[in-house]
Amino acid sequence: MHSTGSFLYTVIERIRGYLDDPDFDAKYDNDFLVRHIISPTMVDVLSRINMNADNPVVMRLDFRPNATDEYYQLPNAVGEILRICRRGTDGAIEEEVVPRNEFHPAGSGWALEGNTVRFNPKYGNETSDWTIYYIPSGDVMPHYSASGGEMKGDRKTFILDSTPDLGAVDRRENAYCGQILRVIPSSGMVEERVITSHDVDLNEIVTRIPFNTPLSTSVRYEIAPIGLQSLYEAIASGSAMKLGSYRKITGNHYQMILQQYRSAVKTATDNLANMQMRTGKSFQKKTVDNPAYNDLFFHGSYTP
Repeated sequence: MHSTGSFLYTVIERIRGYLDDPDFDAKYDNDFLVRHIISPTMVDVLSRINMNADNPVVMRLDFRPNATDEYYQLPNAVGEILRICRRGTDGAIEEEVVPRNEFHPAGSGWALEGNTVRFNPKYGNETSDWTIYYIPSGDVMPHYSASGGEMKGDRKTFILDSTPDLGAVDRRENAYCGQILRVIPSSGMVEERVITSHDVDLNEIVTRIPFNTPLSTSVRYEIAPIGLQSLYEAIASGSAMKLGSYRKITGNHYQMILQQYRSAVKTATDNLANMQMRTGKSFQKKTVDNPAYNDLFFHGSYTP
């Protein structure tokens, strides 16, 4: 019953299956597995897959630089920063700053330092917002709640359970941005939506697209990776190897699980790396990083 539609319970059952580990009176209970086994394995697998995925979630963070401050806080769980630019009211990009070497005559533009971005103060005018485009890393705490979620009337705003049944609520600022909220009704359709904002003080998240699920004050849900069987299997087998090292399983047993892990990771990577087949794997021209093509195109001497 638990595993129907749930990533976390499905992975837990597969871990115990790999290790022939009963869930009754188990040495490591389900909550321990989520916090200390599944969570780090999930980050490990997602980081490998996201590097080649055709469908990464791209988040946008607006900030307003000024002429005196140099450092700005990045959101949590940033995997890759794609660009920092200024957009007009119509959404078109009007100006972009690129990262450069510290010894460049024009300065560094922007640079990453820990969990902050150093932004050249000369671009700060306190009158317009700049936007950071980034891909989340997935380095967050997953959790599952049997009946603690509450969906608001817009079907996009969702109140999280402060004491979930499995795992814990990540209380870092904007931690769940770019992650997946999965609503799991007792019957009917399981729905997944990308989270676009996360307010820790209100314990509230907002999804990019509204749910179809009828409104409810006791919603079964989880925050976990998107539903993909090969991804489930990769995290389950990777977790089994990690827990197997706790339990000191034999080398042969470990190697059999490792073979399953490698197969699942390859399948998930192949699936996600070939979703967008319109352009295929090609080098993009006419971009801000290819000034020769840029000049030809914008000065009218290039015919696309």
